[in-house]
Amino acid sequence: MLSVIALVALRLCIGWHFFYEGCWKVDNADKFSALPFLTMAKGPFAPIFYAMSPDLDGVERLKTADKEVKYFVAAKAQVDVKPAAEGQAPALIAPVPAYEENEEGKTEPKTETIKVYPAYFDEAEKIYQYAKETYQPKDDQLRALEFAWAKYVADVRDDVKDNAEKVAAYLGALERFKAAKEGPNNGPEQKKRQWADMMKLRGEAKSLLAAQEAAVTTLMAELQNVLGPVAENGAKQTVALPAFVVATDQLPFGLNLPFVGRSWTNFLDFAVTWALTLIGLCLILGFCTRLAAIGGGCFLISVLMTQPPWPTIFPAVHPEVGHALIVDKNFVEMVAIFMLATLPVGRWGGLDYFVWNFVGKPVCKTFGFYAEENED
Repeated sequence: MLSVIALVALRLCIGWHFFYEGCWKVDNADKFSALPFLTMAKGPFAPIFYAMSPDLDGVERLKTADKEVKYFVAAKAQVDVKPAAEGQAPALIAPVPAYEENEEGKTEPKTETIKVYPAYFDEAEKIYQYAKETYQPKDDQLRALEFAWAKYVADVRDDVKDNAEKVAAYLGALERFKAAKEGPNNGPEQKKRQWADMMKLRGEAKSLLAAQEAAVTTLMAELQNVLGPVAENGAKQTVALPAFVVATDQLPFGLNLPFVGRSWTNFLDFAVTWALTLIGLCLILGFCTRLAAIGGGCFLISVLMTQPPWPTIFPAVHPEVGHALIVDKNFVEMVAIFMLATLPVGRWGGLDYFVWNFVGKPVCKTFGFYAEENED
């Protein structure tokens, strides 16, 4: 009897651990992302998890292409800019562009072939065209939209020109890093140097792409500001524009899923969050316990693969976390949860008692898989 109580207590404890982790991620969805954990993976399995992070080194996003762009050029503009709240881009309040005129006195868009980063530019252009076609803006709104687009085009063009040499230098450094990593020297000092170089290169990639991300954020804010209808209290209402998802982060086959949209990153965060929550809830309730335990064990295997407590792996686990050699707390929990998967602990103080007695047992008897002497 004591053994049964102890095993049920173990099931509840592990279930609560998983459940609370999932609930915290639900409650802090704006703070949680699985990518930082994956991108800090180390050891022989690290490349598997790096591959789950879309274009981690930025190579695909930094590819340029010639693009013929049409946009109106503002000869002058009176623009009021709404101060940016913390974490938000500034938004135009009242753009009043004055377009260049041709010899006949008519305004015409300027056509220019510029270099862009297609991973960002193509998506931004789709959203801009969607805004014009879906909301059918009137003259003033249309001019404001065109002015916002012209600003975006100019920002992109200037940024690509300014960064050309820096991007070339970065890509060269990245190739040298990959070649050195595949070299024969794999001693402790070399591992330390490689880790530092990898972190530095990731920082450079993020810095090179920061202007593109800022330009997109500003464009989206300006489109919202121009199109948002005015409510009775005078505030702008939110317009349902498609969420911007950089091309390298989009789900395959053009998938657009409920709750996650088109983003692989959102899908990954959603899957981790709700897998932990449901596994924990099932263990607490004793419902589908074996299946939940197997799922939890597999998750812990993936955690161990990202941060294996093995000797010679750099960087070592921080001393404040504890000291472990091969076996750490994740390993212990993994062994415990797999042990639960081998036992009918869900039938002891759990909903599996009813599932087994009213569904499982009758079905097994019908097909001759069960005899009364097999009672647990």
